[in-house]
Amino acid sequence: SKVNALLAALNDKEAKKAIKSGLRKSASIIRKQAQKNWVASVPGGAGLKKEINIAVYRNASGARVDLLDKRRKGSKQFVLKFFESGTKERATNRGANRGIIEATHFFKSAVDSKKSEAENSLERNILDSIQKVIDKKK
Repeated sequence: SKVNALLAALNDKEAKKAIKSGLRKSASIIRKQAQKNWVASVPGGAGLKKEINIAVYRNASGARVDLLDKRRKGSKQFVLKFFESGTKERATNRGANRGIIEATHFFKSAVDSKKSEAENSLERNILDSIQKVIDKKK
């Protein structure tokens, strides 16, 4: 394929870097949509939109967008999943009501709406980033 032909011009480290950058670009399509949905569905939630996380695997075999990043200390990221899937009615032992969080499904709808776009752009993004590295080498 076209990708393999271009990769032949690079050494392993550069090739891996180029592929990772293409993966990151494609994953960010879903992340951006999730952030948009988050801000739209949770009033005053704009400060937490940066907590929606992209992880590109070290061996460049793939990437993921998720709501939990255990690598960050002091992160408020864990509350995102409460808004994604909602919470049931809760009360303290003394019976004080602690309320309920309605499920917004901001993340699931972002994945559903942008998944095919991200998959379709993947090869193009990888090709672009490989080309970028080749152009830099010249």
